[in-house]
Amino acid sequence: MHTGFDILESSSALRAHWLRRFVAGLVDIAIVFVPIYFILDLLHVTNTAVMAGVSAGLGWFLYAGLMEGRFGRTVGKFLVRQKVVSMSERRTYKQTFIRSIPKLFWFIFLPFDVFVGLAIEGDPRKRWSDTLARTLVIAYYPAVPRSKRVPQARPRMQRKEKEFDL
Repeated sequence: MHTGFDILESSSALRAHWLRRFVAGLVDIAIVFVPIYFILDLLHVTNTAVMAGVSAGLGWFLYAGLMEGRFGRTVGKFLVRQKVVSMSERRTYKQTFIRSIPKLFWFIFLPFDVFVGLAIEGDPRKRWSDTLARTLVIAYYPAVPRSKRVPQARPRMQRKEKEFDL
């Protein structure tokens, strides 16, 4: 019975996966939080930080659900080259909105979601909501068109010297 925490200690690939997911999350919350904060500040809303936190949760939920449903990734996931895929069939908006529910209360439920996902048996790359939605975040490296590929080095062919009979 191995949990994600057990594997996290010895797997540098798993640590890199979670670090990239964390960076993607920071990029996405900045994309959502910064405009909301400035709009609320311009409107002179009292308790701007609290209202921005609650509004950012709703904004992040909608942003992530729509972007992952349509493109399979958000801007943050695009930058760190990750993508959301379905475990069973084609990815649906229902799946992406289920996996985005923790983002509504990102300051409490999202860390809990990650902790539970690592604490239970199963795929250590998943949050708990990924298990419920039957999704997985994978590394995604799009194919490079043949015209943009770097030519591969070829080994030198050794010439055979002709032997002369005298």
